[in-house]
Amino acid sequence: MKLSTTVNLILFLCLSGALSAQEPGLALKPDQVVRVYVEGDVEDFNYLRRSIKYIDFVNDPKLADVQVIATTLQLSGAGYKYFLNFYSGPGRNQSDFRLSFIHNPGDTDDMDRIRFRKTLEIGLLHYLSETPVLDRMAIDYETESNQPVLSTGRDKDPWDFWVFRVTTTGGLDLEESKSSYSFSGSLQADRLTDKWLSRNSLSYQYSTRTFKKNENEIYRSFNMVQNLNSKIVYAINAHLSTGLFLSQGRSTYINTDLSLSAKPAIEYNFFDWKDADQKIFTAAYYLGPAWYKYRDTTFLSRMEDRLIEHNLSVELELVQPWGEIQAVLEYEGYLNDLRNFNLNAEADLSVRISKGLSVNFELYAESVHNQLYLPKDEVSLEELLLNSRKLPTTFQVGGEIGLRFYFGSIYNNVVNERL
Repeated sequence: MKLSTTVNLILFLCLSGALSAQEPGLALKPDQVVRVYVEGDVEDFNYLRRSIKYIDFVNDPKLADVQVIATTLQLSGAGYKYFLNFYSGPGRNQSDFRLSFIHNPGDTDDMDRIRFRKTLEIGLLHYLSETPVLDRMAIDYETESNQPVLSTGRDKDPWDFWVFRVTTTGGLDLEESKSSYSFSGSLQADRLTDKWLSRNSLSYQYSTRTFKKNENEIYRSFNMVQNLNSKIVYAINAHLSTGLFLSQGRSTYINTDLSLSAKPAIEYNFFDWKDADQKIFTAAYYLGPAWYKYRDTTFLSRMEDRLIEHNLSVELELVQPWGEIQAVLEYEGYLNDLRNFNLNAEADLSVRISKGLSVNFELYAESVHNQLYLPKDEVSLEELLLNSRKLPTTFQVGGEIGLRFYFGSIYNNVVNERL
């Protein structure tokens, strides 16, 4: 064998060994590497794969030793609470559990992904306790001094838990034969405590569109929607709540110059509210007076309506290792006119059928018999084309179905973002 060939072979074997040493998990025996499947509201999955090198991320939950589902709930101060739900894979005796961390308003994406990684690693310790990885891990705590940080109690809140948000947007789109302008704004004031919830919002939307066919044919339309909503809810116990809902609104689209309503309500959650990030099954009933003043005379020859409205809503939300489901059934009607009502059903379902195969469904159906606001005059061609007025209908249906099938390597460790 020539010397150059021998040298090339040695270099190739050394290089192959160096590259193999960098593959995740190969420093341990295959049965000592914990396989992890992560899904849900994940903060920067590429960052997780670059940072956590002592586990194997996999693409199929059925092949994982632990499945982690990340969920979120909105907090009072415009922040979020992240939950990491840990589920043990087949053949493992560990109990399921969850950990959490807080995203505060103003926190950066980098802060969130670091907290997410640390919370994930803390949870994985439960599964690494019987592997050699634990011997190479260290726990540290950073402080500004050598003294431990001791809490002296919660500081007094000068805002008394109130949080305010203001948003505005505006835009325009100009062409030679058409143009559009839009503006929207909102103001929100919320106060949340363990027992009380108060949400108050004011929103306004305005848009106008112009189409110029020629000098003599110009079509214009505008839409305006304004809503003021306020609710206050009291938590009676871990399952039962009661509240009062107030609303005021205007809308050119549904021929409403002014609407007012006040509805007391009661709600029961068949699950405990502390598990709201994973499962919710609620039934709520609303009842109260409502008054509508219309912009144009309705098809019933009315300029106003005084009604007693009642609503029934049933909602189910589940986030589990087998998939997710969101389903809502809502009824809205009038006690003084039972012939007019609205029944609406929506469902969003994602289910894992087998290894690598999942199916998604999105369905909705609505039975409409409460369009008391419809104007008497017929819809013009201009209003039809510009969609500036709600059209009469007795139903709405729709849906989507999708399949996702994955096959190939079970590993999901490598990060390569070139080009």
